[in-house]
Amino acid sequence: MALGSTVDSVAVTWSERALPRYERPHEALLPELCADCIPYQEAGAAIAASPLSDGSQILLAALLRLGTARVFPGGGVGIEYASLLKTAARPDALAAHAAEAAAHLHAQQADVLFVPGMSGYPVAAMYALASGLPAIFLKKGKVHPADGHAGYPPGSFVIPSYTGEGDVVMHVDEDAAQDIVDGIVAPQLAAQRDAARPVLTLRAAGADDIIDKATMSLAVGDSAVVVGCAAIRDFVRRHRHTTGDDRPIAERVAVVGWVTPLIKGYNAPQARLERAFGLRPFAGINITGVHLHPPAIGVDGVGTLAFAPRVP
Repeated sequence: MALGSTVDSVAVTWSERALPRYERPHEALLPELCADCIPYQEAGAAIAASPLSDGSQILLAALLRLGTARVFPGGGVGIEYASLLKTAARPDALAAHAAEAAAHLHAQQADVLFVPGMSGYPVAAMYALASGLPAIFLKKGKVHPADGHAGYPPGSFVIPSYTGEGDVVMHVDEDAAQDIVDGIVAPQLAAQRDAARPVLTLRAAGADDIIDKATMSLAVGDSAVVVGCAAIRDFVRRHRHTTGDDRPIAERVAVVGWVTPLIKGYNAPQARLERAFGLRPFAGINITGVHLHPPAIGVDGVGTLAFAPRVP
């Protein structure tokens, strides 16, 4: 779905077929050995001398202290960052980055955030509070093949679990999404009371704890368009029933941004999102490589940095 395009054809196609399924491409092959990485004890000086923003520098320092590199059953070599971005909320590490992400969202004139799964909840909630934007979280559920599309809200999709748990269905809470969209488009319609053909606009942005290969980002972006379209049409239906307004009312739904603390640049997710939505994601840290021996990550603008040693 190109930026700013209408969503009529997408919404019809989605509702007439089984749940779409998104396949994750293989992780880029990277050397496990890090022959020349900056020791953790020297990371602070390297970060301070880098061109990274203040928010990214604080975020990176916390990631090196709390995280490590490991092998995930469903995703190959990756970064363990739960203590920073998933199982704890750390304003000391994330507040400055969240403020920078909020400035980006405002520049893109986003109306609402779409967030995949509950693992992204802590950081996305911080984004929402920092930006003042509402956030819609897509819940994870079990796949019931016999149900097909029936029983799932518009915009639902199937995707393999990154942690090797098999396929999962991602879907929005329809009541929550509808209430949020109503609050966005109702003032727009009121402002166009004299227009012959009002246009209701929803500008969605995605937020996640990491963008690895952009597969989830693409799925959430597609879902946001369908969810937004369905919610606007339901708002219009109820508006017509209440007021008798029979004017043609058009909707415009677009994906205008993505924000994330971490992006695996070596998988080229930026290019995939640019092709799909015409946008470049905003990321606190662009990771250029992951190594297991010793646990380390390459960071664009800094170099390859070792994680803090783990004391047995």
